[in-house]
Amino acid sequence: MPTSYEVRHPGVRVWCGNESGWSSSLLVWISRWTPEVIRIETPTVFNRTVWTVEQAVQLRDVLHAAVRTGSDAR
Repeated sequence: MPTSYEVRHPGVRVWCGNESGWSSSLLVWISRWTPEVIRIETPTVFNRTVWTVEQAVQLRDVLHAAVRTGSDAR
């Protein structure tokens, strides 16, 4: 698993499960036009995702990278 993530467009896909029990993912990314906004595209209508501990750790790391990247743009 990488220790750094490039969250600028096109972003980082993080795998999870969705409410139907299927494997799914969400996308975390930052646009070059709005670097102060972290975008998270969710995979499901009801935004219910299921995370293993390992997947949640990766999501935390990706979001942390996005926050650092957004902060650097200020």
